[in-house]
Amino acid sequence: MKEILPEMKTDIIVEKSDKSHRIIIDTKFTEITAQWHRETLKSQNIYQIYSYLRSQEHDGDDLSMTSTGMLLYPSVGIDYDESATIQGHKLRFVTVDLASDTASIRNRLRDLIPA
Repeated sequence: MKEILPEMKTDIIVEKSDKSHRIIIDTKFTEITAQWHRETLKSQNIYQIYSYLRSQEHDGDDLSMTSTGMLLYPSVGIDYDESATIQGHKLRFVTVDLASDTASIRNRLRDLIPA
């Protein structure tokens, strides 16, 4: 069975040097919302980041039980930064405006990671 199961590989894992917080980031190159009579977050992306969070949980790794998951999307002229907590894991849904200048994009990305 192991041979046919896909590997759960995240795009980015950021862990504070003092081991106080871990963020699992999955990047997308699609719009953040889908429109089916109203704008909603895409459920398949939420399921994916939630699966990443749960699959990395291990006894003896306290950070794995409280890691934050982030879905990071490109945008043009739209700014989202929404969050929810599901079973102890904070989930963030954020955009980076690619129409911004390089310094603004860099600052936005840096601001997404808590100091």
